Amino acid sequence: QKYFDPYELSVLHRNPTVIENEQTVLTCKKEDETRRQELVVYLKELLVEACVKHTEEMMRSKPGSKVLMEVCESYPSVEVFNAIVEACAESTEIMEEDDKTPAMSMLEDPVGHLTLKHIFLSESKKELDDDEPSLARAFYSKFENGLGEFASSNRGAFVLSALIQTSVREEVKGALKSHTKNIAKLAKGDGGGSGED
Repeated sequence: QKYFDPYELSVLHRNPTVIENEQTVLTCKKEDETRRQELVVYLKELLVEACVKHTEEMMRSKPGSKVLMEVCESYPSVEVFNAIVEACAESTEIMEEDDKTPAMSMLEDPVGHLTLKHIFLSESKKELDDDEPSLARAFYSKFENGLGEFASSNRGAFVLSALIQTSVREEVKGALKSHTKNIAKLAKGDGGGSGED
């Protein structure tokens, strides 16, 4: 409901109708549940494909991040999670060619860090089996040695606080153990990045 206008909702509602030759006509002869299941299968593939192909843009965009978060919630997949991790990795490595300054990391991006944080928080509410797709596990596996660096910025710390609520909490705590003094120093205000948006 929160993403569609009233007309779109009326078409998606049970027994949608249109007006044809001044008469109200059903848009589909199939049973409601059959029609919904067919549409979901078709839309799922397209949504997952769009999220994999345009991950970075979606993470940095308010409307795009909403779609990405819904796809991660409804259709968790290794492909989408790997694309998110790679977008984060690339954003920390890429140098802009113009002035040779680092591009903004996904963990520093005003929208990107919130997208990541909300996906971790959503995952933290689930009891995942070891064989189920997990963004937290994929993210930890890729950035295990760089987590202390992420903690040195305010936005990165918010992402880590969400990550530490997931199934990899003990691993994250272990990886951050050697950075405890620096994190405590930053928490007291002796450095750090911008505030949470």
